[in-house]
Amino acid sequence: MFHDEDLRLRPLVPLAESREEGEVARLRQRLAAGEDLPPAWVVPAWVEEEFYRLNNLRFQIERLFAGVWGVRVDEEALARAADAARELVRGSYLVAERAEAFTAALPPRGPFVLRRPESGAEETAPGALEALWALKRLWAARWSLDAVIERGPESWPEPAPVLIERS
Repeated sequence: MFHDEDLRLRPLVPLAESREEGEVARLRQRLAAGEDLPPAWVVPAWVEEEFYRLNNLRFQIERLFAGVWGVRVDEEALARAADAARELVRGSYLVAERAEAFTAALPPRGPFVLRRPESGAEETAPGALEALWALKRLWAARWSLDAVIERGPESWPEPAPVLIERS
């Protein structure tokens, strides 16, 4: 079993140990103040960045969208590129050691709610392994047609943390 005590290399950390900003930091402060919150963990933003980098996804996704944006947007090509990008993300591998550490850090049974704190995107999972699949669905959702249109042609989604709460 993978054991990594270095916080920077753990793909899932308890909320109290997270170093992420924004809503995660506010939740961490509430927890530190003694507020009764459900058990929660955070997937640090660097995990998503590493996933994209190790799978060469930026290059592959940029190729999918090449020629789609212009004076006139080809909406059909844009929809095909967005669908292909989502499938590319869902079909790419998380490093085995990260996946093992992720599932080992969660209790085997949930249910769990996974969400991007700042965006409201949310997935549910009954167990730890399903939570890993839900994480990839959240990452892939950033390539929905609506999300791509909202970001526009020159914008790439910034890696962001994912909050996991046991419900």
